[in-house]
Amino acid sequence: MKKHDIQKEPLWRLALRFGIIFILIVVMIQFVWELFESGNTHAITESFHNGKWINYLISKILIGIVYGFTMAWFTKKNAKNSR
Repeated sequence: MKKHDIQKEPLWRLALRFGIIFILIVVMIQFVWELFESGNTHAITESFHNGKWINYLISKILIGIVYGFTMAWFTKKNAKNSR
């Protein structure tokens, strides 16, 4: 994507893209970390029992939103300054 295209892109759409990619990367890193730490993936599925998945999901969404909007804002600002 060219820099002038980023200027035309809405902030929320750019933030959504950054946030989703960030969440996917974080979840994959946690999965691999748990695999190496315990030797199996059962600990991940156990963390979703008894309603704990709600806290897990909310925390990932909030972190993704904050990261997404921060990166989108900086990207648009840098594209504007480089013009």
